[in-house]
Amino acid sequence: MRKLSRPTLLQFAKAQFSSLGASAIDLCLAAVLFRWAGFSPFWSTICGAVVGGITNCITNYEWTFRGTDRTMRGVAVRYLFVWAGSIMFNAWGVKLAVAICSGGTDVSLTLFMVLRILVSILVAVLWNFTLQKNWVYKK
Repeated sequence: MRKLSRPTLLQFAKAQFSSLGASAIDLCLAAVLFRWAGFSPFWSTICGAVVGGITNCITNYEWTFRGTDRTMRGVAVRYLFVWAGSIMFNAWGVKLAVAICSGGTDVSLTLFMVLRILVSILVAVLWNFTLQKNWVYKK
């Protein structure tokens, strides 16, 4: 097994911190849209992910992966691909998890948020970080 270098670990920590901030924005918006605006879990997830994704892209460009030789436009094009996959995995993952866990009944805000967080953690680690580090912001 390959040992991770200190710069890679620091970059991973920065990416997780950036993701945490963007996720807070994402989850708060999703909760508000679900609870008070009556959006479905699927559409609440998409809307939150859009706003959180914009926040994450800018933060990663300016701080996490700073020093990339890619222009903001070059990063944005690649980021859009990763982001589209992330939104798809999150939205459909939440929809599937809600269907499995709710048994066809109304979904509480608590259940929605727990499932939303669990799905987003899986997507962040398995999809977002890997592609952002190795493709979107690669020097």
